[in-house]
Amino acid sequence: MYTRLRALQNQHQNLDDQIRQEERRPAPDHLHIRTLKKFKLRLREEIARLEQVLLPSGHRRPIAG
Repeated sequence: MYTRLRALQNQHQNLDDQIRQEERRPAPDHLHIRTLKKFKLRLREEIARLEQVLLPSGHRRPIAG
């Protein structure tokens, strides 16, 4: 499960990078950005659930964005 948590955290960071990159384009695709943000939120929720199971409350990392 720790491997799954790390993979989700990496995906979350990658999505954050993709969103920032799309927002910097001269004509950003707002539908694409919205889709990425929704997926990023689902990842964040899954990360939080896994952290509740795996990590004591004092050892959880905050998730950016």
